Amino acid sequence: MIWLLVLWLWQGDAAKEAMLRGRYTEAVRLYQQMVKANPQEPLLRFNLGLAQYSAKQYAGAVASFQNFLKSQPSHPQANLLAASSLVKLEKACDAMPFVKRAEALAASAEYLSVAGPAQLECLDYTAAEKSFAAWARLEPLNTRAWYGLGKARVELQDEAGAQEAFARLSSLPYSGELRQLEIEIARGLVKQKRVAEAREAYGRLLAQDGADAEALFELGGLQETAEAALPHYEKAVAARPDFWIAQAALGRALLNLGRGAEAVGPLEKAAAKLNEKSVWAALANAYRAAGRGADARRALLKAR
Repeated sequence: MIWLLVLWLWQGDAAKEAMLRGRYTEAVRLYQQMVKANPQEPLLRFNLGLAQYSAKQYAGAVASFQNFLKSQPSHPQANLLAASSLVKLEKACDAMPFVKRAEALAASAEYLSVAGPAQLECLDYTAAEKSFAAWARLEPLNTRAWYGLGKARVELQDEAGAQEAFARLSSLPYSGELRQLEIEIARGLVKQKRVAEAREAYGRLLAQDGADAEALFELGGLQETAEAALPHYEKAVAARPDFWIAQAALGRALLNLGRGAEAVGPLEKAAAKLNEKSVWAALANAYRAAGRGADARRALLKAR
């Protein structure tokens, strides 16, 4: 028994050390061993959940926090971490009961950063607007807060308020949230068939990040000729080789320009992953242009 106690204490120290050093997967393994050896100790389940959350093992974290909360159902930190894990798993509505039980932390940015996204995704726009507004007041340089506030106000049809929030977002250094706003604007312009303005919007995106594969691909689709589209598709697949739709677009552009042999490579990659009849048909044409008749016939069978 004394030997087991010494081992448990060592594992505790080792797990804490692993957490401090950022070795979260190791910490998960150690805490799992301790939970198995001491199933009646709730604090170990909390520590396991924290390690799993840190290791981005969100499903496991939810289970661990739920087990811990059986003994301490109103524990605000555990509820908040469970809610955050569910938001990251895109289960915002499942997160809401945990958000409510964490309201003791409602004045903190940590709480608001979980509550706002959960409320927004669960379509409670009024509550989301309040959470994001409070978060933006606490952390006026936080781009996620301003983006969320703008999105909530859009849903509430508060155009002036949304513009104010997005203006604050635009005044901050370039961020993922500003990029998302810009690409949403560009796509909206495309839907409205305002092609020239959409090209300008994509141009602004690419001025910030010339390797934005989605922007490059979508800008390519707005070009009037395959020749004009080609460099955008080439850059898109260079930036993200696993962007299969862009690979297909690149292959089709090359094929349209009479460069069938060059089109084979990107079309093969796209056909293998997308398995769409239109891609197989384009690949069959590319094979023919490359003088590969047998391959063309096989591709054509898959296009039917």
